Amino acid sequence: MFTEISTLLNDRGTLCINIIKTGETLAVTVFPQSKEVKDPAAKQLIPLVLKGKPEELDAGFIEAIKEPIQESVGLLTNMAAYEKSAEKAKQESREKKEKKDKIAKHIRDAEAAEKAGKAKEALVAYTQALELDNTDAKIRTKVSTLKAKVNGGSFDIFGSQEVSTEENSTENEAEGLDDDDNENDDDDDNE
Repeated sequence: MFTEISTLLNDRGTLCINIIKTGETLAVTVFPQSKEVKDPAAKQLIPLVLKGKPEELDAGFIEAIKEPIQESVGLLTNMAAYEKSAEKAKQESREKKEKKDKIAKHIRDAEAAEKAGKAKEALVAYTQALELDNTDAKIRTKVSTLKAKVNGGSFDIFGSQEVSTEENSTENEAEGLDDDDNENDDDDDNE
């Protein structure tokens, strides 16, 4: 009997069996349960009640409970699966909302920094938003524009800054002066 009952239940399934004897008759109540299901509707399932003499129940008990138990266990399994998928959908929705809120905050911060003339801060905030959503073309454009602005109008696709020719010539002149001064100092020493 227990081998047959075992095949009716899923893993961690519970089958409650109550037996009440009244004279020569037994009343057997059979009720499958699932601890995984939180939905109150699961408690609305009506238990299966079989009545008969012990010999009659021995002969037909498994056949009598087989189909109703399988249906109830299937229903409970579906309810548990639905609850899990609903919880997963809620979690994903919550995560998407949090991500969307973070992106919006970074964009607000970036726009405020831009209005205040703080291009570097705006670039950082837009870059943080882009890290969360790298598919947004508007954010990509803002990042590119601000990188060019921060780098003095030039932008290297490899991420390094280009130095303007004015800065190069000023640096070269400063280095040249230092070299000339050093040569003159040497000449003074030789004399």
